[in-house]
This record gives sequence, C-alpha cells and structure tokens, in this order.
Amino acid sequence: MVAFDRRWFAENCIGNTLRMTNKPIALTTKEIKEIASLKEVQEAWGAEDSTDMEERLKGIYTVKFHYMDGSPGYIGDLFIIQPDVLGSHYPVTRLVRNREKRLKLID
Repeated sequence: MVAFDRRWFAENCIGNTLRMTNKPIALTTKEIKEIASLKEVQEAWGAEDSTDMEERLKGIYTVKFHYMDGSPGYIGDLFIIQPDVLGSHYPVTRLVRNREKRLKLID
C-alpha cells in the first residue's frame, strides 16, 4: 500500500485519485479555441467573433489549474484569463466545466 498526503490528492466520486497542484498549466490550442468560441467570453472581452477572441487569448495570461473547491465541491480544471494590465476594464475571467463537460463562466 502506498501512503500519500491528503493535502495534495483528492479522490473523485468514482474512486480515481487526482493529483492537485498549485502550478499553472499552459492551455492547449484546442482549449484556447473552446474558450474563444464562448459568446459570454467574447462579449466580456469586446471581441467581434471567436477568431478575434482567440487572438486576444494568445496575447494575455491564460492558464488552467487542477483545482479542488470546498463544499459542495468541484474537482477539475479551473481556467483563468487575466488581462495584461492589472486594473484593466476587462474582467478576470474564470471558467470551469459543468456536468456535461462544457465550459461555463463562474463569478
């Protein structure tokens, strides 16, 4: 039996153990396209369309984390889009996946 520190691992509802870290992970091209296609993200960032939003995402701080929230609980990817200027009129945008594995904005 392998012992592990519970602070760094979380077991999901089907018994899979997930490694949780606080290190940012670069987005894949597929993830950038997926985020850019969301109308809510385009509107928040003033993009004309998904192509415009995709170009914006390539030039700003856009990362994901393996994340574990407290009660009621969320375990999965947390995507963060941070403007390149602190105090920008563009919002820091956070996204997670819903039960259908689709991205959704969170407040």
